[in-house]
Amino acid sequence: MSMRKLYLKALLFLCVIGGFIFIMDRVGIFKPDQSNFHEKRRWDSFYEFTKSNDVDVLLIGNSHLYTGINPNHLSCVLGANCFILAAPGTAIPDSYFTLKEGLTRCDPKVVVVETYGIKSSDIRKYTGGGLTLEFRSFYSRKNLIQKLLSTPFLFSPDNYLMAWSESVRGHDILFKDPKLVKKNLSGKNTYPKRRGMDLGRFTTYTKGITEESDRQYDEKGPVVDGDSFRVNRESYDYVKKIEALCDKKGIKLVFLTLPMYYKHVKNYSSWHTIVSRVIGNGYHHLDLQDPYDMELFTRDCFQNTRNVNQHMTAHGAFVADYKLADFLLDKAKVDLPDRSKSRDWRMMFYGEKGYFEHYTQEPGDTSSFMLCKDVDLGGVKVMDSVFIPGEDSGWIYMRLDKKSDLSRISGGMDMYLMVTLSDGSKERYKTHLSMDPGISPRGHYLLSTPYSGISGINSVQLETIVLLSNKDQ
Repeated sequence: MSMRKLYLKALLFLCVIGGFIFIMDRVGIFKPDQSNFHEKRRWDSFYEFTKSNDVDVLLIGNSHLYTGINPNHLSCVLGANCFILAAPGTAIPDSYFTLKEGLTRCDPKVVVVETYGIKSSDIRKYTGGGLTLEFRSFYSRKNLIQKLLSTPFLFSPDNYLMAWSESVRGHDILFKDPKLVKKNLSGKNTYPKRRGMDLGRFTTYTKGITEESDRQYDEKGPVVDGDSFRVNRESYDYVKKIEALCDKKGIKLVFLTLPMYYKHVKNYSSWHTIVSRVIGNGYHHLDLQDPYDMELFTRDCFQNTRNVNQHMTAHGAFVADYKLADFLLDKAKVDLPDRSKSRDWRMMFYGEKGYFEHYTQEPGDTSSFMLCKDVDLGGVKVMDSVFIPGEDSGWIYMRLDKKSDLSRISGGMDMYLMVTLSDGSKERYKTHLSMDPGISPRGHYLLSTPYSGISGINSVQLETIVLLSNKDQ
């Protein structure tokens, strides 16, 4: 057999194998479980959102970012479109290529890069779980050219095919999980749609550090030692690539360090010094680990774990959102559009957690109850108060004008409501509203309280408000 025929047969064989893999990928027979594939959902949502909307604040990072910042809430705080593109376990090289693809779809006023991914890592030598997470991040991206160009920088040659093909990566599920194969063939293996706007948030932790866990910090000491932190040349170079990319496009760049619990880390100054040197002069860096806000970043803000990688809770993300918003506007001087003037924009976020903390009820809304509006309680100027019902729990919000005399409500206020239930019966309900120092809208003061134990609400009427100073309690 001539060498030419041998080459042709080899080429034909490769084409057959390649075609088979392509068909398997298209059919999705070997897709992994999609129920928690939030990386793909995030990119799908980003491409869908940017069909008709621009992104004003683009946030890049890993799991510290998508658990530590709530982009829906941050959008409401700023009155601008904020979106998170992040994937778990990824480092700064992945962030760079994520940013490059993100900028093909939007023209943000500012890019925010979370710094936890700036560390010593050789991304092309990843193995095990780290490589799997990098595969997931890469596979979720959608721009074919961007993915082709980034492949040799993210993976070693022996991993190229696995990076591109779910069938090659996941063919073993045929033996390990045949039920999943059947689910793929039926088309039922899809990721669940998120309620409301999906701007990249992935909430995992709702409960903070317990008293017992706090005592363990006192007994066993911190988990993370900043003196052991290192950054290699690869991470340094990719930080510089991010800076150069933003400079070239005229986009402001802000680096963000989200905190871990102050007892979780020791010798943080060493860590901070290294990251600051890598970032260099000329770029803003908001470091929420140091100086650490002891008043606002309480135990409730952090995941209850002694693992090295500690994330923030939903409440912690709200606190961080306000700090980031203030930094972007006051320190970085980012010129953001005020999209909140548009009713269409407000309706995109309407009813989401974080909306009524900043905006009032829209006319015709029957899903919430206006308790009062434009009332002066002897120097306490109420802009509005809204009752947000749920199935058996919800929230009550009250927005106050910044000219209000807060000394009159230093102890909060008691509110008495008459609640009419769906069966026609009525119940008198007393609740207490107070200010959370971590929840700090820029244009007004906010009092709030959750409620529970009431279901089947037909209407709510305000009866009485009692203002409380500390001396009254």
